[in-house]
Amino acid sequence: MQAPGRRSASVDHQFFKFWGEFLLQTADGQRKLEELNRWIHGGFSPSGEMADLFRKCYGLQTLASPDSTNAWQKATADFHKAFKAYAPLWGWVPLERYDQLKREKERLEAQIADQTRLIQQLEAILDDKDLGHMSLITRFQNLVTDQGKAFDDLMQALQASPEESDDAKRK
Repeated sequence: MQAPGRRSASVDHQFFKFWGEFLLQTADGQRKLEELNRWIHGGFSPSGEMADLFRKCYGLQTLASPDSTNAWQKATADFHKAFKAYAPLWGWVPLERYDQLKREKERLEAQIADQTRLIQQLEAILDDKDLGHMSLITRFQNLVTDQGKAFDDLMQALQASPEESDDAKRK
């Protein structure tokens, strides 16, 4: 499996070894996740339980010489690069992106609330002017009823007219 954005880059085996070991060790609870979070956000401190696990997986010695310090920095840079590539595949979102999306969601919710209030105000104006959709339907129904009645009256008048004219001719 390749990291996103990589084509033929080699797989960081130590990265997977670290995560395999870490996940096996997480059986002892949430404490490990919290420690990992502090370790990563704290700049990969070279001391502590996470640093020992990291050193073991990346084949690093204790920090005693400038060469081991350089090796530590290179390993942490490689780890950070691999972490950024694989975290989205695991469904993890960087905190900055989460905060950005949260602000966007809040902005959109406020916009929806404003638009809902505006729609309600416009509907109230239409109802006040007797132009609401229910009022228009009622007016249309009354118009159809009035036209139907006028047509019936016309038909009655037309039917009555020939009889009256026949009666008038006979007299």
